[in-house]
Amino acid sequence: MSSISVISNTVHLPDGTDIFYTDSGPPPDFEDYTTIIILHGMAFTGGEYHYLESRVHDIYAIATDNLKKLHTHAHTFNLRTVIWNRRDYAGSSKYTEDELDDLKHGRGAFLDRLGVQLAQFLLWFIEQYNVPRVSADRKTGGFAIMGWSLGNTTALTLFSHRDLLSSQAYEVLEDYVKNLIIYDATLFAFGWKLPPNEKPPIVYDPISTFGIEPPEVVQRNFDEWVSSYYDHPRNPESVSELDFAKRTKYATSDTWSAEDLKAFHDYDACLRSDVPMFQPSMQSIIRELSDRVLGLDDTSPMAFPNCPIIYLRPTRTTWRCYWFGIQAEHVHDEHRRDGKNTRAAIFLSIEGGNHFAHWDMPQKVMEVVAFGIHGVSAV
Repeated sequence: MSSISVISNTVHLPDGTDIFYTDSGPPPDFEDYTTIIILHGMAFTGGEYHYLESRVHDIYAIATDNLKKLHTHAHTFNLRTVIWNRRDYAGSSKYTEDELDDLKHGRGAFLDRLGVQLAQFLLWFIEQYNVPRVSADRKTGGFAIMGWSLGNTTALTLFSHRDLLSSQAYEVLEDYVKNLIIYDATLFAFGWKLPPNEKPPIVYDPISTFGIEPPEVVQRNFDEWVSSYYDHPRNPESVSELDFAKRTKYATSDTWSAEDLKAFHDYDACLRSDVPMFQPSMQSIIRELSDRVLGLDDTSPMAFPNCPIIYLRPTRTTWRCYWFGIQAEHVHDEHRRDGKNTRAAIFLSIEGGNHFAHWDMPQKVMEVVAFGIHGVSAV
């Protein structure tokens, strides 16, 4: 494993938005690497942003975050990792009141804006770093857009519809956008609901306590629940068969220091712009978005149709994420059997991994990611 010097930077996009990110840099021994843009989930940052002042009074930033271990293993697998702080999180632009109003009222403009900003970032990155295009066999080069948990919604926005971008911008990005990686998404990230016949038992739901209980209590309970190791059946026929424990004997959060806990969380950003994503009007808009991206909406042509999806499915994650993975594969296979032109996809398990597999087993996660990007042709 090569030594990697992670850099931190803030990009000022053409629309005035700032995006803070960390970057592993290109692999030194490869010219056909793939760059993964990683979008963090709810309440957890992509990077801790804070200022340091040098002797000559230059201001710069450093970052630490729960996804940072992926940087360490990137070059081994011919990958470059770029981890964002999404909008509203430290170092990136706060949402304006008008944008938050769009979110509150479930307007599609909120999601479209995120897709445009993601595209602007990619175009800037191409010009700044001259990253390789997707290869002719689509196994190397280009970008893979990877969401984690609720961050998958932002990842989806780039693939919303072709008219989101100018024809010139779209044509440029066609040569670079290679994969969409769905890493342990929750049902909410796709606007999916449980069907009426699926009724899970009354279970502890820490998300429902955000903004109600004291922040330190909510965060501790959420951390323990979301980072526990659950024992689900391999092929459950019903959601009621899943593991709904409040926490398990071991949780990843048990290993985090006080400094880690401070660095990983942004509770204020979560309340402002993540929790509102769960309201019914916004969930309806997200469902429309995910249907277009997956090719389930046959009234709208897919954006970047040659870009397949790689689903990463930890086997010991929370019940909502585990059930999403099962349903995503079921929906894909059912529509393919019916002859519908859904987006190509592969489904890869991360055996023994929980929702924080990238922290507890980062090399394994990157092995699976690399296998999906470089080693498999999606069907």
